[in-house]
Amino acid sequence: MDSLCEQIDKLTIDYLEEFGHLLACKQLLDDTIKQGYFNLSRARVIMGVNNLSRLQYSEKDPMIASTKISITLTPFNIEKQIDKEHYDDTLKWFGLLSPTILKQSQKSFQQTIDLALETCIRQKKILQLKNQIEQLLKEKKTFLIKENFDENKKDN
Repeated sequence: MDSLCEQIDKLTIDYLEEFGHLLACKQLLDDTIKQGYFNLSRARVIMGVNNLSRLQYSEKDPMIASTKISITLTPFNIEKQIDKEHYDDTLKWFGLLSPTILKQSQKSFQQTIDLALETCIRQKKILQLKNQIEQLLKEKKTFLIKENFDENKKDN
């Protein structure tokens, strides 16, 4: 019984620590997205509204994602694949000497991908810890019911 309670305590501490990390990760994700949009708006001011819009890229050229995410559920796995060929091409649409702030904006949005993946992984770990805690609590409840039943049987 004591070892069961110790396991529950350890898993609960792990759960709370992981939950704290998840909250910090989500806050960082939020801040990074805000910074990316803020830098993008600053780049529009620097370059001019008409120089940083959909009119800058050709609709004939296909837009290709430079980062692809694949998720498998059993077993849970997340993989990030970067297409090196198209990774930095997008900034060239806005001129060969794109402003540094535009590059910083791109970097912020690239970081959000990693942060979103980390958030998913942490969320999955929290769910696993929750399930383990619930399972142990069921075992503890069963043990206490059995122990209580045995005590009542002795009294009769």
